[in-house]
Amino acid sequence: MKLILTDYIASLKEDRELDSLLQDLLREYDFEIIYGPQKGVRQYGVDIYAVGLDADDNQKKVFLITVKQGNLDRKNWQGSVQALEPSLTEIATVFVRNNLAPEHRTLPIKIIVAHNGVNEPAIQQNWVAFTEQYNQYQFSIWQLETIVNMVHDRMISEKVLSDEGRMMLRKIIVYLFNPDYDFLDYKVLLDEILNQFIPEEKGKKQNIKLLRKVTLILSIIISYCEREDDSRLGLKASEITLLRFWKLINTNEKLIDKDYFNEFIHMLVIRKNVTLLYLSKILPVCEIKDGFSRHSGDSVTYNMITYEHLGLISLAGLEFLQIGELYENKNDEVVTTLKEYALRCAEGIINLFNNNRIVFNPRADNQVIEINLAFILLMKLEKQNDIRTLLIEFNNELAHAKIFLNIAPLYSNNIDEIFELDINYKKRQEYKYGSSSLLTTLTEWGISINDPKVYDAFLTLIKNVFTEFDLTLWFPDSKTEDSLYTQCALPATGYCLSNIKLTETFEDFKFLTLVDHIHNCPEEEYLFIKNKFWSIGLIASRHYRTYVFPYYWRQFIENSCPVSVITSPEH
Repeated sequence: MKLILTDYIASLKEDRELDSLLQDLLREYDFEIIYGPQKGVRQYGVDIYAVGLDADDNQKKVFLITVKQGNLDRKNWQGSVQALEPSLTEIATVFVRNNLAPEHRTLPIKIIVAHNGVNEPAIQQNWVAFTEQYNQYQFSIWQLETIVNMVHDRMISEKVLSDEGRMMLRKIIVYLFNPDYDFLDYKVLLDEILNQFIPEEKGKKQNIKLLRKVTLILSIIISYCEREDDSRLGLKASEITLLRFWKLINTNEKLIDKDYFNEFIHMLVIRKNVTLLYLSKILPVCEIKDGFSRHSGDSVTYNMITYEHLGLISLAGLEFLQIGELYENKNDEVVTTLKEYALRCAEGIINLFNNNRIVFNPRADNQVIEINLAFILLMKLEKQNDIRTLLIEFNNELAHAKIFLNIAPLYSNNIDEIFELDINYKKRQEYKYGSSSLLTTLTEWGISINDPKVYDAFLTLIKNVFTEFDLTLWFPDSKTEDSLYTQCALPATGYCLSNIKLTETFEDFKFLTLVDHIHNCPEEEYLFIKNKFWSIGLIASRHYRTYVFPYYWRQFIENSCPVSVITSPEH
């Protein structure tokens, strides 16, 4: 375990990584964090200001910590604005005199240099001379080995992780070389840790520490994913963690307060960082003609890879918008930045569609999940014209594939059968596909963007080309939320409407769909929707392959259809 921790901690950047870990570590020792690093605020050399008991003598002290990345050597001792000696001098001569809280002025002061490297012998004389010059204060250096030991003893101890749990963590890290790794071991490990959650108010302190350990383990896993140059796996690990965390929130709703929620936000920030890394690598690929065909030996693999990235990019944009909503009326700069990230994602998915035409021939019915994620993002960014264009392209390409090749989305979503149908021409020519929720959903999107021409195009397509298809649509029920966060919620929960008939007119179908949405939407009572954390349901759909709730696209119908239509005497 110490080797894993050493690798992880040594890789941390000073800004928002190493200092964040140190703050969590201090909290494990029951320190009070007065403040941590702050952007745009001069801190006179102090990155972390904390108060707590010194383990060396069990005495309460003020800890003033300056955080540096890498080794402590002559190069970073002097000679630049970020050098260590100027920071220490500012702490000793300015901060202590002017910035200590009145209630802390009588406490002993300990100045700490924390860094994730080694102390090189060349600076030993400089260090001794400096500490003797300011001998009214106590000094200490927490180098890499020191921090590793502290984290190991307090955050990954046998009290939290059993021997089996530690073995699983090592196993997870070894398996990260495999791009198809399913993270089953990680799910078991999370359950082992979170089963220690105490569902009582008196357990809050212990519970918060437990959640910080989960965050640490996720951060370690993501750092190894980055080493394997597979941030996609890091996204998957963070999806699992966020959903497990939200299940905990959902189950213990009455216990959850600001402190618990802050830990959830911390996890969102970690996911945001790995998302940005993923996007920096994948968005340029979207601009390349057939960019996702690389390493794909056949059309089915190319199709599956393209859809996976379509879902990840779309979900990234939606999560940026979600986080932006949390900061509305609090930090306009953050909201603007997140909106720009979301717009980049929208541009990326348009490029993906334009350069990877295979995406217009979905091979599995549940690929409508990714289509929904893309359309919801575009809709939230008011790009209805792009959705309209894409729907017409889907209509044309679905017709072409069915008429000339008898290729259509497979309702069973069985990947082996999809491959067999692709290579076995005779079987494909005689194959009866049976049902489709993808066609139903695309038709309803014509209603969501309020476009009669799109609706008529799909009505014609289904009447003339997909004549033998049974149109279906899955809906969640009151039991769905219980299983949504850890598995595919269907068919065990919810219900599926079948034999859906389209009306001859756009307005009739719009009316019927809106009435059904208003009177048949139990998911509006789900905790994540009531609390405007709507992205949770979409993360669950992408990860565990539960169909996206119709609520997500039907809500847009309300914006284009006045309530008065519901009581119209014509209907």
